[in-house]
Amino acid sequence: MSVYHGKILELVAIEKSNEKSYLRIKLSFEQEDELFWEIDSDTAENLITISEFDENHKYRLSLHTTIDTNKKQYISYMTRTYREKSERIYFACSADYKNNLDSIKNTQSVNDFKKLPYLSSNLSAIEEKKIEEKNKAVNSKGYKLPFKWVSVVMICVIFSILFGYSNHSNLNEPEINNNTIPIAEAKTVDVNEVNSNNVVTPATKLVKDESTPSSPPYIKLDESIAYSLPEGYVALTFDDGPSKYTVEIVDILKKYKVGGTFFFIGTNAKKRPDDVRYVQSNKYSIGSHSMNHLIMSDLSYEKQENEFIQGNKVIEDITNEKVVLFRPPYAAFNDQTKDAVNHHQNKIVLWNRDTEDWKSRDADKIFNYIHNTESSGSIILLHESQAVIDALPKIIEHLQEQNLKIVSLQ
Repeated sequence: MSVYHGKILELVAIEKSNEKSYLRIKLSFEQEDELFWEIDSDTAENLITISEFDENHKYRLSLHTTIDTNKKQYISYMTRTYREKSERIYFACSADYKNNLDSIKNTQSVNDFKKLPYLSSNLSAIEEKKIEEKNKAVNSKGYKLPFKWVSVVMICVIFSILFGYSNHSNLNEPEINNNTIPIAEAKTVDVNEVNSNNVVTPATKLVKDESTPSSPPYIKLDESIAYSLPEGYVALTFDDGPSKYTVEIVDILKKYKVGGTFFFIGTNAKKRPDDVRYVQSNKYSIGSHSMNHLIMSDLSYEKQENEFIQGNKVIEDITNEKVVLFRPPYAAFNDQTKDAVNHHQNKIVLWNRDTEDWKSRDADKIFNYIHNTESSGSIILLHESQAVIDALPKIIEHLQEQNLKIVSLQ
């Protein structure tokens, strides 16, 4: 069990003092404390743009961060609750925010929280802590080199850099390794639409694109959790089917010879097995969206695993093919969800572009969202509906005009 199990960070407000930014949070762990957390201004601004503090909205910060290797950006998310609806909202964050969050995540006692220099019950105490930390750092050095020796050392260093640069200026820069730490832009996800992920591992790597003339183009995901694709690719994903709209969505995708991925709810698949077979016969990807569309993170491990297994089994009994993709409803999942999904060799598929089509039910609004958003490298969230059918041709044509390859996920 993770040491951070049971920690809850509720974001109460975002405040500024002396040109510095602070999150006012309620930390629940063994007891509840209201604390101020100093963060960088960029992360604070990203949070401000997606927050609306009033008596109706509640915000819970995720204890996780991940990196989008393509965009070289750390991201995290928070779960926003409004009345009985929850949704996960992604935002870009700094390396400092990520490191501070890791410290909070790994802190094992209430007393240890008091030692973190960026947390305190009042703003002035944070500055006092930071001064204390600086003094400790200075004292731990023991002695200082005389100024003249420092000058000599600096001159030598500068000379070495200049000399090295002159000898290597013609060499190519090393290629960035997508398996190392890189980072992603702010993203909003409908969770309830969730997300609680967290989750999320580095951005998806392209393993292979083995489409043939008789099958839609696809990408095989190589990460246990995916929310984006390499630049130049885009995935259209459709949730909550099968439905009376499934066949028409498939026919549009076929007409344009592009990929698509369907995440079916088990109870719906049971009622409409012919629609499931139609998707399969046209070689589009099918993933599970759970059996009953429950909020996974609210369930015990056993109930989560049962919800996951049942959803897969219904689809597999119809298609006679193994299901390998899973999308948790509302993007709500936790470490137990990941353990259950990984145990059965499935991959969690999230998204980084949410059209909020379920909210507007308006084809023009759905298209305009995609038209005004950077789509390269994105996994786009859609739901089976008439509005999506009406918007889909324009969406595909717009993406193709950008020379993006629209792929199925595997």
